[in-house]
Amino acid sequence: MKNRVLRHPGRWIWLPLLIPIVIGLARLRFDAEVFDLLPSDLPVVQGLKLYERHFASARDLMITLKGTEPVGVEAAARDIATRLRPLTNLVVSATWEAPWIEHPEQMAELLSYLWFNQPPEVFQKLPPRFAPDQLADTFSASREQLATALSPEQIARLSYDPLGLANLPESVAGAAPSFGEGRSFFSSPDGTFRVIFVRARTELRNYRDCNRWLQEIKPVVGAVMASAEGVRVGYTGRPAMVAEVAAGMGHDIIASVGGTTVVIAVLFWLAHRRVKPMLWLLALLALVLGATLALGGMIYGTINVISIGFAAILLGLAVDYAVVHYQEALVHEDLSVPEIRHAIAPSIFWAAATTITAFLVLNFGGLPGLGQLGTLVGLGVGLAACIMIFEYLPPLFPDRKEPKPNSGPPPHPAAPAPVAVEPRRPNTVLLLTGAELLVSVLVLLVFGAPRVDSSADALRPQNSPAYAALDQIQKELGQGTRPLWLIVSGKTVADVADRLEQVQTILNRAVTNRVIEGFTLPAALWPRPQFQDSNRATALQLGSQSEWLLAVGRTNGFAPRSLALAEGVLATWREAGAGHEVFWPSNQLSQWIVDKVVARTPTNFLALGLLNANPQATALPALALELNHLDGHLSGWEMLGHDIFTRVQDNMWKVVSPMVCLVLLSLWLAFGRLWEVLLGLAVLALSGLCLLAVMRLAGWSWNLLNLMGVPLLLGTGVDYGLFTQLALRRHHGDLALAYRSVGRALLLCGGTAVAAFGSLALSSNAGMASLGQVCAVGIACNMLSAVFLLPVWWQWAARAKPQT
Repeated sequence: MKNRVLRHPGRWIWLPLLIPIVIGLARLRFDAEVFDLLPSDLPVVQGLKLYERHFASARDLMITLKGTEPVGVEAAARDIATRLRPLTNLVVSATWEAPWIEHPEQMAELLSYLWFNQPPEVFQKLPPRFAPDQLADTFSASREQLATALSPEQIARLSYDPLGLANLPESVAGAAPSFGEGRSFFSSPDGTFRVIFVRARTELRNYRDCNRWLQEIKPVVGAVMASAEGVRVGYTGRPAMVAEVAAGMGHDIIASVGGTTVVIAVLFWLAHRRVKPMLWLLALLALVLGATLALGGMIYGTINVISIGFAAILLGLAVDYAVVHYQEALVHEDLSVPEIRHAIAPSIFWAAATTITAFLVLNFGGLPGLGQLGTLVGLGVGLAACIMIFEYLPPLFPDRKEPKPNSGPPPHPAAPAPVAVEPRRPNTVLLLTGAELLVSVLVLLVFGAPRVDSSADALRPQNSPAYAALDQIQKELGQGTRPLWLIVSGKTVADVADRLEQVQTILNRAVTNRVIEGFTLPAALWPRPQFQDSNRATALQLGSQSEWLLAVGRTNGFAPRSLALAEGVLATWREAGAGHEVFWPSNQLSQWIVDKVVARTPTNFLALGLLNANPQATALPALALELNHLDGHLSGWEMLGHDIFTRVQDNMWKVVSPMVCLVLLSLWLAFGRLWEVLLGLAVLALSGLCLLAVMRLAGWSWNLLNLMGVPLLLGTGVDYGLFTQLALRRHHGDLALAYRSVGRALLLCGGTAVAAFGSLALSSNAGMASLGQVCAVGIACNMLSAVFLLPVWWQWAARAKPQT
């Protein structure tokens, strides 16, 4: 009777893959935006995206300067801005000090806007100031105050504003900066730290644009810094952060993929000392990686920064299927390639099934970026299993393509497993098991379980100069803790104005209840259409008095420069009074201020407020929900970490439950005997305890990303127990033969998997690095327990059970 073997279906089976691969390569793009990794349905994420899109301009770069001498730092900041401003092909503006200090005459438009936006009963109080019998007296009083004033700020104000137009009503006094104020936005109190705001001329749509633009800006800054002794420069803002993430992405690909490939080659060489199988293995791994990347491009179009980590993981897992085949072929020289394939395929099938499922369930974890990584690894593992089963051995053993005549049937994984060989050093193994268990339990009892980090730090890059510069701005400019952002939106200007009033009532109540410590809303800067309509006639009347007012001012001894502010205010009122639409300020100074808190789109208007949360308060989610009913999006990095971690925790059952069920099902279908299933679970349990102990001793914590290592370790960790126990079955309990055929292969497979996940520890992303650390330790514990402890457990349990 012809031997039953698993034959090659034919090379043509791979041809259908060419079409999706070509389509995927054409669509493939890479994405370095952090927010694309997050669940878009969370209100806090929606708020952050609105903030990034409309208020933290995608084109704004912040250059930080830190030195020891204030004069040197100020000179460097001025020089950088002076050199950048003429580069109109690169920048729109370069602001190194408050615009109202550099161009005080531009304050006229903002002041006139704030007056024009007042209730009619307030605005109507202005005409008497310009009455003939009052105007001369006002100028005279200002001249006397100038003669006796001692305060530089008062002298500056009276010199530019003898009519007191900058003395706004109390309700809006904080909306316009005073003369001489504003340095705290750009400089530390001691002057040794400064910030320069640079806006790009063109839209920086992706990381290539950001990196290209930044590389053109840096030489200009570098030329200044070459002569600025003792001054250090930093870059932050979206252009710097995105360019940094993109550079980290490139580093991650080179370090993780390159490092894992080298480790695979070295371990394979140390184990087998053969060049041809090593090179063939690397070639097939490259094929699997390229095909998976192309399929990912076809499915997603864009691969994000976290998903890039799939490459190293896939290499470390895909090599297992080739190594197990090769080791089996070396041990059983009398078997043909189809017979080896038939004997080992069930083990690979169950191992691949659990691994694929482990990564696919990441799509239920609540993090789209990690879900994309899971899908890519799942696709790659399935593809690698098929390729290695059918394509790895034939070129290496061309003389073993067909079974030998009259050869017996290939080993079957379900064959009876009588114990034929005495256990080797069972007491040592059992003692080691007990010691490992005892130490792990003691560590957890004494030091406790690893702590939980619910912050958003896992989403940030490691050792990031851009984030360090941002933290330095916060520290040096005395901003304290970062405020939360509240974005109020509406279809019309009036809608937002009404909602701001309602929001202010809610926030006042929140301050009273100590949910927040304080807040700032842009209500004073927001247009009031009904007030403006009522004030147009008065504004037009005042604006028509410009020539007469200037004449009176000159008569009273004020130079044209001193009257420039009043002239500008009247000119703006004349323009606003003659119009019919909602009036917005539009000069450079006004835009610099208004754009910080106001955004206008073709379909919506948005206003930005700031909230200082009470760290002790627990009612912040309820406040966010109440504000959301008014189209108010409350968000911030502190809220982001909490909300996403809560989402991940809530979804853990969706991730872990399928894996637990699949592990139990795989073990039962593979073995069909309760004691073998329990042994497989014992390996997972012991390695899990060891992982928790190592995490606690190393000071690692669970975070947004590495929490997803739990299903991964269940899915990949069970493979080692499956391979080991099925090998023991095939070889009738012969520990030495099982070790030679599978044990050595598993050590090599485990080593490459540990290297693959371990290489992620060098990732530029903090969360991916922690995920790599956790998975590397967990897989190492699984592999070592399955190779060195499980065989003796199995033999001991098999001897204790009656054979059937």
